[in-house]
Amino acid sequence: MLKMEKQLFDNVHGYIGVTKQELRVIDTGLFQRLRRIKQLGQADMVYPGATHTRFAHSLGTMFMIDQFARNAVKADMDDDDLQKLRLAALMHDIGHYPFSHTLEHEIEEKMGGVSHEKLGSSIISRFFSERLGTFSSREITDMISGGKGDAYGLLISSAIDADKSDYLLRDSYNTGVPYGRISVASLMRILTFEKGRIIFEKDEAPVESFLLGRYHLYRSVVHHKAVIAFGLMLQRIYNLMVSDGAIMHPKELMNSDEESICGYTDDAVYSAMKSYSESGKGTAGYLARMFLRREPLALAYSATAAMENGESQEAAAIMELEKNGKLAERIEEEAGISMEWIFPTTLRTLALIDEEKETKIYIRKEGRLIPLIESSALVLRMIGKKALHDSRVYTRKKDAKIIRKAITKILKR
Repeated sequence: MLKMEKQLFDNVHGYIGVTKQELRVIDTGLFQRLRRIKQLGQADMVYPGATHTRFAHSLGTMFMIDQFARNAVKADMDDDDLQKLRLAALMHDIGHYPFSHTLEHEIEEKMGGVSHEKLGSSIISRFFSERLGTFSSREITDMISGGKGDAYGLLISSAIDADKSDYLLRDSYNTGVPYGRISVASLMRILTFEKGRIIFEKDEAPVESFLLGRYHLYRSVVHHKAVIAFGLMLQRIYNLMVSDGAIMHPKELMNSDEESICGYTDDAVYSAMKSYSESGKGTAGYLARMFLRREPLALAYSATAAMENGESQEAAAIMELEKNGKLAERIEEEAGISMEWIFPTTLRTLALIDEEKETKIYIRKEGRLIPLIESSALVLRMIGKKALHDSRVYTRKKDAKIIRKAITKILKR
């Protein structure tokens, strides 16, 4: 049995035990950096309690992976395997950028940067190889990514895993939105792990509750119209500040020293934004003042499509224009408003079940293993594979009606 060196109190799980090995990771500047990166990015502009951090989530994920392992894997896992799994869970988000996924999209799609998983893998390999005891950094990164056929990696990254279990509970608790309040006890009661497969025994209700909770939490919190408005503003501000050299380009992080990475946090972005807001530097300065005063962009247009069956031709047309980078240009031509004040985006609400990723999750009924994707549960069968795509256009409040009319004209052609 692993010996716990300390007990850390968490507002979601209560006391979380940590081993001496885990403390060697936690008590580093690179891990402490996660205290200064909010879990939900700019969501606290809408949900004031959503100031929880990647630091707390990482501890919570380690706690949940321990619960998964002790309840599902049981006798098949020795202390070394459990310690390695706990370390992987603890470090799975160590590469997150400021404001979490909000800026990651901008960094990957428009700035040539890497995902937080790749940055995290680089950080672990470069800075933690001597802090992991008997484990190699490669063993930890492979377990986080599920690479090299690691059997236990599925417990960290799948449709129903320790990572999602913690953030559903934590995001729900801190935002006050009830959808993510899953019953961990009910889930653990029916969970087993056999030969690299997650198996749920008989009862589909806790599984369905978990998947639906995640679905609705995304729609209610992550994709809230004002949360997205502030996110688009933040992405534009960040891009402009990086272009001006006010903030280090994210691509440099892959080769930066420890001190530079430790300083790359929400605080660094806020500090640069404050400087821009006071200096009045063009669009970035104007947007920074709006952001800091909590003046969101207005939603000028929105259309939703369930792309599996082609609902909403409007949304599909707007998505196509946005995908080709032509939407803002067409709106500018029609409305006479500069592209710098046109913010198009397409949001994808996650399908409950991803056919490509969830091939190793099963429901066991009457001795037969049924893939989760083929579950006969009514809700899962009806909407399990369906992803909603929401096409939106944001702008300044004063321009919203003009842009709405311009989009209507564009769609009629």
